Amino acid sequence: MTVQIERQASGLNGSLLEPLFEELYRRASQTPGAARISLRSWVDLAEAWRITCALRDHRGNRSAAARALGIGRRTLYSKMERHGISPTWSVWSSNGGLR
Repeated sequence: MTVQIERQASGLNGSLLEPLFEELYRRASQTPGAARISLRSWVDLAEAWRITCALRDHRGNRSAAARALGIGRRTLYSKMERHGISPTWSVWSSNGGLR
């Protein structure tokens, strides 16, 4: 009951996210030789994924990505450094590929 209330209060739609996380966890657990994944590792993975999505969505514009993520630019820079994410300076063609 408490979990459901917390999800609703935070604006997350648990009915949409839960199956996705369960599938991701199932696949990660079935990887040969994989150890149990710690909560910190899951959070780091999710954070790195979200940052790279924001950077892609804003074509590498870190200021716009930081605004979209609701964090400061310096915070984004430090998170990128911590996760080993570097901006790429590629030019995209109109068909969505690299030129």
